[in-house]
Amino acid sequence: ADTTDVEGLKKACETQLKRKGIDVGAFVVDNQRAYFKTGAREDILAAKKKRPGCTMYVLSDPNAKSELRLMKAVKDEGMPTLKNPFVHGNLFLILTVEFPERLDPEAQNKLQALLPPPLNVPKVSGDEEEHFVTDLDPVVSYNS
Repeated sequence: ADTTDVEGLKKACETQLKRKGIDVGAFVVDNQRAYFKTGAREDILAAKKKRPGCTMYVLSDPNAKSELRLMKAVKDEGMPTLKNPFVHGNLFLILTVEFPERLDPEAQNKLQALLPPPLNVPKVSGDEEEHFVTDLDPVVSYNS
């Protein structure tokens, strides 16, 4: 590209080039031009070479912290989609459960005496559906 406007180049990488399917990982700016580089951040940094008068800008990886976004979910058991009600989204669970590390039998008996009897006694008839909870990225789920 024939520009050295760094902010304009960053914006072009995030919008125009990404729309065309070009995943730019970095760009190098010298006095007259900018050169785009594709690849993973680690690969680009490992292959860099010093050149006088050039500056390399490495773009942040949007998926770098995706493992921190994982949530518990039941796949394909959420709300139906607007355009096709037979296709269901994912059901994400937000649970906060704190259990003690251990509970001796005497404390268990005291706790059971304080609590009311169970409201529902599970009955197994064989007609139940079984669903499994998995770790899913809500961003990836929303985009699919």
